[in-house]
Amino acid sequence: MCGIAGIVYNDRERPVPESLVRRMCTALRHRGPDDEGLYVHGAVGLGMRRLSIIDLSGSRQPIFNEDGSKVIVFNGEIYNYQELRAGLVARHTLRSSGDTETVLHLYEDRGPDCVTPLRGMFAFAVWDSSAETLLLARDRFGIKPLYVITAPWGIAFASELKALHAAGLTSRELDWEALDTFFQIGYIPAPASPFVNVRKLEPGHTLQWRRDGGVATRRYWQFPLYERPSPADPEERVREWLDGSVAAHLVSDVPVATFLSGGLDSSAVTASMALAGNTPHAFTARYSGSGAAAADETALARTLATRYGAQLTLIDIRPEIRNIFEPIVRALDEPHADDSAIPTWLLSQAVGANYKVALTGIGGDELFAGYRRHFGLLAAEHYARLPAGVRRMAGALSRLVPEPRDGSLGVDRLKRFLRTGNGAVPDRFLGLMTRLSNDERLALYTPGLRERARITGSAASARFRDVFSAQGPTPVSGLAAGLFLDYTTFLPDDILALSDRLAMAHSLEVRVPFVDHVLVEAVFPIPQRVKIGTWWQNKRLLRRALRPRLPAAHFRAPKRGFVGPTAAWLRHELRDMLTDELSPERQRRLGYFEPAVVETLLRDHLTGRQNQERILLALLCFSTWHRLYVE
Repeated sequence: MCGIAGIVYNDRERPVPESLVRRMCTALRHRGPDDEGLYVHGAVGLGMRRLSIIDLSGSRQPIFNEDGSKVIVFNGEIYNYQELRAGLVARHTLRSSGDTETVLHLYEDRGPDCVTPLRGMFAFAVWDSSAETLLLARDRFGIKPLYVITAPWGIAFASELKALHAAGLTSRELDWEALDTFFQIGYIPAPASPFVNVRKLEPGHTLQWRRDGGVATRRYWQFPLYERPSPADPEERVREWLDGSVAAHLVSDVPVATFLSGGLDSSAVTASMALAGNTPHAFTARYSGSGAAAADETALARTLATRYGAQLTLIDIRPEIRNIFEPIVRALDEPHADDSAIPTWLLSQAVGANYKVALTGIGGDELFAGYRRHFGLLAAEHYARLPAGVRRMAGALSRLVPEPRDGSLGVDRLKRFLRTGNGAVPDRFLGLMTRLSNDERLALYTPGLRERARITGSAASARFRDVFSAQGPTPVSGLAAGLFLDYTTFLPDDILALSDRLAMAHSLEVRVPFVDHVLVEAVFPIPQRVKIGTWWQNKRLLRRALRPRLPAAHFRAPKRGFVGPTAAWLRHELRDMLTDELSPERQRRLGYFEPAVVETLLRDHLTGRQNQERILLALLCFSTWHRLYVE
């Protein structure tokens, strides 16, 4: 696991300053406190920071091939590298025992197709001096990040935006179409970033830059969208497939911990780890302060830990969250409004103090249908068949339904469902995730910003439609459509991005056994009726598979998600910060948002009239990020 960065100039006579590459690496030091390596030769500069996990005493990067014509900097882990090495020894001289050199020799043999046999999470760069090409690659699901700038002067890349920012390579010109998407859904989907001149390499893609001026991006992996008959005993097969993935993710030369909530996914991973003969050390969040009781899952975690003899450490999530909010925003690189950020930061901080690697249950909801929106999309297919007049009336009447005083979002979800209409599948899905409608967002922006930035309000819709249409002429429908859209938007650009940045801020590598292409290719094609049954039970197949392994209480517990009590925090612990960042004076100074609209959102939430936590958290995150990265 590392942080990588580099610059290649188009002009062969323009040398890359070593100080510039070193500055980029310094900005990534948290990703790799164990070592630093540079390759600076003429117009090419590559750098890396290393967190040593495999081949601790070897595998120092950058790594070269036998004749020195090719060099790689690599971030991630290849879980099947030992099998791949066995096929290389007859043709290559291997000087290390790790996975990075394996990838480089695969590039020698297969060129850009070197990514195809890799099982793992990765982002890497290979400079081929003989061909004068730079190959960039990112894993199938976007577990590992990679930012890219292409310009007439050449190309630059880095694991985190802050490295490009530290090198003075970002234009600081805001991409308001991307930011409008952020205010709509809480994150910025690839390939966009908050700056107009910075892009993210999309998951499952390679980018090849040639000194002659060519840049080619290629998708190397397709999601397994076909449906096939269910295996004879799907529950047993799911257990076998999950155990296989967890075993692969345990490949390490250092100890491995687990993140454990009371949910099915992290419990399943912890149980698989224990059954593989590894005694887990599990870390669980324990909340205190406003709204703590509703978020507490420590009793469930204790029950599971007792069953499997796991060591359990409780991490207190205390009300002093104001002090960590700004460091979290800085670590995330982009405006990112996800209410799991605070517990993820604190858990990562605690685990990272003692471990370099931890397993999590991320990806189980996306693979086995654990979100309400999956069933909302199914219901929307039936709702769309109602007469248009009936749907319009239902949408209008929903606005009259009062918000609950307890701050829950059930009524908000109902209103969003009734507004989904009869649009295309990606538009319906987006409607179920939208924080503010197009009209509400456009009213939030000042007229000057709308005119200057030409905000269309349709960027998120265009992105979701592009992703959905990329699957080919026969797109999936029903449950498969919702799972596919989650796997290609929300999972990489929200959940995995947040997990990577906040864990690596504490030099902790997070591994995600549910986000494994071998597992996904086995499970995703299983028919809808087997996954959720006739009566649309969330995670039905996974629940049935885990019954022999998990305590009964886990199947009765409500789904909470790995989140904090955000609505309560905004009313209490974060209230002073919220009102300061969103004050009318600051809004007028920035010139982005209408002070009166922001004031109404604040008043509605703080008085309990309406829960506005989702848009207020987005505004708070943006304002804090803007101070750190733009002002």
